Amino acid sequence: MSAVIKKSIEGGPMLIYGNDAPIALMQVSAKAGGSSSKTNSSEGSAVPHIESTSSKEEEQGKRDWIPWGVNDDFPKVITKLLRKSTVGRAGLKFITKSLYGQRLITYKVVKGVTSGGTEVIEMVDFPQWQDILSRSNMPMVQLGLSQDHAWFEMSMPQIRFNGNKTEIWAIDYQKTSHCRFAPADPITGLIPFIYVSANFPDVKADDCQKIPMIDTMQYKDQMEDIRADLKNLKYIMPQIWPDVLNDYYPVASWDSARESGYLDIAISIPVYIKALFKNQMSLKYHIDIPMEYFEDLYKGTWFTMTDADKDIIFQDLYAEIVEQLTGAENAQKALMTFSRTGANGKPIGQWTITTIDDKNKNTDLLPNSSAANNEVLASMNLSPAQIGYGNSGGAPNGGDNNGGSNIREGGLQMRSTLKPDRDILLQFFEFVKAWYNADPDIQIGIQDQVLTTLDEGRGTKKVVS
Repeated sequence: MSAVIKKSIEGGPMLIYGNDAPIALMQVSAKAGGSSSKTNSSEGSAVPHIESTSSKEEEQGKRDWIPWGVNDDFPKVITKLLRKSTVGRAGLKFITKSLYGQRLITYKVVKGVTSGGTEVIEMVDFPQWQDILSRSNMPMVQLGLSQDHAWFEMSMPQIRFNGNKTEIWAIDYQKTSHCRFAPADPITGLIPFIYVSANFPDVKADDCQKIPMIDTMQYKDQMEDIRADLKNLKYIMPQIWPDVLNDYYPVASWDSARESGYLDIAISIPVYIKALFKNQMSLKYHIDIPMEYFEDLYKGTWFTMTDADKDIIFQDLYAEIVEQLTGAENAQKALMTFSRTGANGKPIGQWTITTIDDKNKNTDLLPNSSAANNEVLASMNLSPAQIGYGNSGGAPNGGDNNGGSNIREGGLQMRSTLKPDRDILLQFFEFVKAWYNADPDIQIGIQDQVLTTLDEGRGTKKVVS
């Protein structure tokens, strides 16, 4: 569901919509930074959520941290592989830019859905959040988090406090490839620390940063302990797409292209064609010149010549023929030879020129290359049209049916599915709200620029998700 920005409306009831039906009615205070909504709950502390026992398979070979992959070098392995794939890198960069969008805004939904099917929202001020933004390089943070999410479906925002923890000072991030999880507590299931280094797996624990971790699901239960701990002033709050099996490191959905072998095929075919161009002998003509030609041309001297003199004659003739037959300026040019007829009626010294058919056509590999590239894009949930590659339905190289509507509709379809990813990417904002006891109805969203058709009278429109 898209949203349209509207000027601020004071107070009033608010309908919260799920799909197209109102599911709750709340009275929201117009006072910034707080909410008058109340919930009925039983007295006393809530029962804590206890994580399940961590995967023993993932914990194999653990040191102070859990290795990422068998050799603790999984990020390096897939990065080196993807750097060889034009389609893979382009696809992940496209996803990164799509997640990034245009700009961050804080807002509230002020009433339900209009007759046009859009939510009406108001942009609101969140002073503490604005202070954090003024001390953070949020465009670079947002870009780094988006890129890590596209590559690993996991990102590592870092929350830094001032000296007495009265304020969240700034938001930055650690590169996900530089992070490793400490083993989870066997009782609570919570991960206490994250080790940070650019040199995994060849690093010692003492050479790493050891940064406390905020659990994305249970951060509210940790809030008071974090406030009381004046020793640690920075924390990492991992934002992870839930993995159906792994407890520590998720496997990105696009990794199926690597596991299935299609990424290797997409990479190998250009390497193979390059090797063919470099190493194969490309012969176009076979010119058969009988020795009688030279004997007749050099009467009286041919049989007395040295082999070296004959080689010079052969090389000069070869150079002259190649010059006549090759080059764009010689296209459709004729080559004239002469012969005479012997007593038996057969030609003497006649040349024979035969065109050689290249049985090893490189174009035969293009359908396989196209299929592999489309499989890579499919693993990333990308329409080929979105990166200018075209669809694979007709032409063998996948370049057909790539009109403007195809690109636009592919982009709209992708944007309609971005909300879960963006909700994950912006989880740190929920921690900020809880820290300052801010109005829970304040939301953060990413404004997009969306292509529209010309018959709507404009080229783009702005929406928020």
